[in-house]
Order: sequence, then structure tokens, then C-alpha cells
Amino acid sequence: VSATNSSRREFFTRAGWLLALTPVGKTFAALDKPLEPTGTVGNFRFIYGNSMFRGEFRDFLVNVFHLYPEDELHDRIRTLVEKHDSDRVTYVTLQSELDSIKPALGDLTYALPALHKQKKIIANQTAELLDPDRSYEGYLEIGSSGRYLDSLEKRLDINGERFMVAPIAPTNSIFDIVDRGQLWQAGKFINLNKYRPQIRQEIPERSLDLVTVYIGFHHCPIDLRGEFFAAIRDSMKTGGYLIVRDHDARDEKMLRIVALAHDVFNMGTNETWVYNEAELRNFYSLATLDSMLEAAGFKSNGRQLLQEGDPTLNALMVYRKV
Repeated sequence: VSATNSSRREFFTRAGWLLALTPVGKTFAALDKPLEPTGTVGNFRFIYGNSMFRGEFRDFLVNVFHLYPEDELHDRIRTLVEKHDSDRVTYVTLQSELDSIKPALGDLTYALPALHKQKKIIANQTAELLDPDRSYEGYLEIGSSGRYLDSLEKRLDINGERFMVAPIAPTNSIFDIVDRGQLWQAGKFINLNKYRPQIRQEIPERSLDLVTVYIGFHHCPIDLRGEFFAAIRDSMKTGGYLIVRDHDARDEKMLRIVALAHDVFNMGTNETWVYNEAELRNFYSLATLDSMLEAAGFKSNGRQLLQEGDPTLNALMVYRKV
């Protein structure tokens, strides 16, 4: 891999704002109530072999992914799916053709505007779910090293200590500066450590008013969920706010759309097929997520804000610590 491609991959890995990718394990691990693909048809063929599903997925390429010219990428996927049964062949072949799809200065004309758009949408929706007239003392961002804090601070009064739980430590590289929107570090870094972060050791109990998990919980190993939820809960003040963004994988169609979105993101950011196939994806419905968080001591107000044109139903929600 060239230095340029390596740097570009680093940027997209750190700025995984689209789908909140944090890989650790095996694809489609068992769920609390298993929801798994039926048969042997891969994600590409399942979606692109159906004209209605294919049309919906194009909306993801246009409104969310937006790293390459959408129509050309969409047509390339459809053509490859017509020729090949194998998701692996489609993935690898499409990846080898990316340079011919990407225009000159594509990162400036596609990637950076997509990042800016997603940060703005998420910050606006978060402010809509919260009270903009109150202060939030103590902030924890899980999944990124301050990507959203700068945008949130333009809409909300956030004070006190700030903590960032992420898989990669922040640096002062141009990629990280662009990602977090500021020169300086956003807060104290805590390594995600494959969902075994030292939250209890680093954050005082009952000290945070606001926690954001824009990456969702679907990459968390099932056997670590309980401890992960409990550590987050214990760091929060009673009545503190937990903002969560996650997909509503409520049936096989939604499971496949969400899975293909992850496949295409990995493919488009030059991750190998082996990497993609090994990615842990414990997708679930939002009803299942609500039950899990309620059992962990959180209560939702029932609101779910969706992004217009996003077929993955990546909903933003607010919970409060009971």
C-alpha cells in the first residue's frame, strides 16, 4: 500500500462517521434473539438482485456514503452482481476499480463535504433531543476522539471534564485535526480496548451529564455488553443523558441493507475482504436495543430521529439514567 493510500485509509478509519465502524471479531455473531441472514446469498446479491432494494441502497450512496460519484458506483455494483454470485469477487473487483471511479481531488469534493454534513446533521439532531437552555457538566464521547464535540458546543452549553473512548489514540496529524475540527485535543483519551475500556478507573462515578454513542452498540461483543453498559451508567449522574445512534435491523431486509452499507464502506476505504469478513456485527432492532438499555438502567423518551434519505434507519435517540 502506498503512503498516500495508507494515509487516506487512516483518515477514513479515524473519520468513520458514516457507520461507526469499530471492528473486533466475526461477522454476524449470535444475537440475544438471533436475527441472521437466511440461505447462502451474499449481501451484494441480496440487495442488488432486487430492484426495490437496489433503489433504496442507492439512496445510501447519495445521502450518506458520498465518497465516490454515486451513479457510477451504483452502476458498477449492479454490473458486477449480475456477473458474479460471490460477494468476495464483487468486493475485490469493485475495490480494484475505485481509482477509475474517483475524480481528481475526490477527497476534497466528496469525503470532506460528507464528513461536514454528517457532523452537522448529528449535532442538530442531538440539540433537538436535548434542552439547549441548560448546561451539561461532564461529557463522554464513545467511538471517536472528539469528532462531534466542536459541533455540539456550538449548540449546547457543555462544561467540565471531557473524555473520549476510541479505538485509536488522537494525534495532531492533519487527519485528526480535520476529524475533530480543532487543533487541540478534545479531551482525555481512553482506549476502547475491544470494548474493555477503563471507564471506571478513569472517570469518577456519577460525574457526567452527557454521554454520546454515535457508533451504536452493534460492534460490541455480546458477552461484554452488560459490563460496558454498566460502566457507562455508573459514570453518569442520575438523570444524565445518553445519546445513542444505531440502525433498526428489525428484519432480514434491514439486516442486509445495514450489512451491505458496512461492506461498501469497508470496500470504499480500502479495507481487505478478510478484514471485512471478520468484522463483528451484532445487529438488532431498535426495540431490542431499547430493552437492553432499559435493563441496564436507562429510560427512553420514545423519540427516534432519522436522517432523510438514509435507508439504513440509523436513528438518533436519547435515554436518561434512572
